[in-house]
Amino acid sequence: MAAILVTRTVLNTAHRIIYPFLPSIARGLGISLTAASGLVTVRLLAGLAGPFLGPMADRRGRRPTMELALVLFVLAGVMLVGAGSLPAGALAVAAGAFLLYGLAKVLYDPTVHAYLGDTVPYRERGRAIGLVELSWSLAWLIGVPVAGLLMERLGWRAPWAVLAGLGLLCLGLTHIVFPAGHRAGLPDEKMRAASLLLSSWRRLLTRRRVIVLLSISMLLTMASEIPFIVYGAWLETSFGLSLSTLGFASIVVGLAEASAELGTTVLTDRLGKRRSTLAGMVAMAASLVLLPSLTRFGLAPAMAGIVLITFSFEFAIVSLLPLATELAPEQRSSLLSLNMTAFSLGRIAGAMIGGWLWSWQGERITPHALAGAACASAAALLLYFGMAEIES
Repeated sequence: MAAILVTRTVLNTAHRIIYPFLPSIARGLGISLTAASGLVTVRLLAGLAGPFLGPMADRRGRRPTMELALVLFVLAGVMLVGAGSLPAGALAVAAGAFLLYGLAKVLYDPTVHAYLGDTVPYRERGRAIGLVELSWSLAWLIGVPVAGLLMERLGWRAPWAVLAGLGLLCLGLTHIVFPAGHRAGLPDEKMRAASLLLSSWRRLLTRRRVIVLLSISMLLTMASEIPFIVYGAWLETSFGLSLSTLGFASIVVGLAEASAELGTTVLTDRLGKRRSTLAGMVAMAASLVLLPSLTRFGLAPAMAGIVLITFSFEFAIVSLLPLATELAPEQRSSLLSLNMTAFSLGRIAGAMIGGWLWSWQGERITPHALAGAACASAAALLLYFGMAEIES
């Protein structure tokens, strides 16, 4: 558990430092901010490779797949550090690095959740996954400030070089700590890879509960992404916040995430995974509906609304993960990779809808909040009517 927490914090830091320091990265690479924003899209699109990569951990084992993910992560860091010194082609090399960062996460995260599904009893899995998911908020609360200091003193390349070194250490730690590997023992082991992949998809996508899970995951991430894609611009235009104040607001969001992840370690197993996920979704929908009203009373109530939305979203999604690990025990990694793709599609769709609403409705958060509430409510209804609690 400690090895997973440390490794995922390192991997997640590489993802979270991009947003606040994108202008610095753009200047270091000698490209425009618009071109640098395209690098984020490249990394996000890598999430769509999940269905093709997920079965690897079921066929080859958990540890080898984690190790491959970390090799890609280290290679990405080396490429990005070297990209800025190239007289030409810096953007192409950086795009390749961001693609590898995305692929590393697509490989590592579902494999880790599958490993926890293999080794942690279902009655305790909510606590285990909640502890591991603390890595997401730790990357924001620790990784981002440290990266800022490194960039300020040593240049924009410094955090990426340090992360590559830490990735190498995590690779060694993974090889030492984890067992040789779990193989799911899928049938048709001697089939060609393409046939095995199609067979894996067919077995999963013919299950009603799997379709419900993927739909819920996509709707839930859309519910978060639609308002949060513009929350920085909204706070800036509505309340005239400075960059430093926006940074403080991000720390508040990180603390809300950490609180929710700790909450899942205490409550999810006791309440039940399905009931906890439902509670988080309902709370999220209610918080989104309330947000426009809270905004009228000033910045502090608006920030309280954002904290409530963040807390309820994180609680819901972390409570959903242990439920997902038990839907197809013989194909855990394959299913969780499909689920990660659903998360990516939800983020892409949410970002597109959020941007369109901002340009269509003007600089108001109400349309975004209501659209997010509708997605969270639809996800809650799907879970309530489409999936029973798993007893194991």
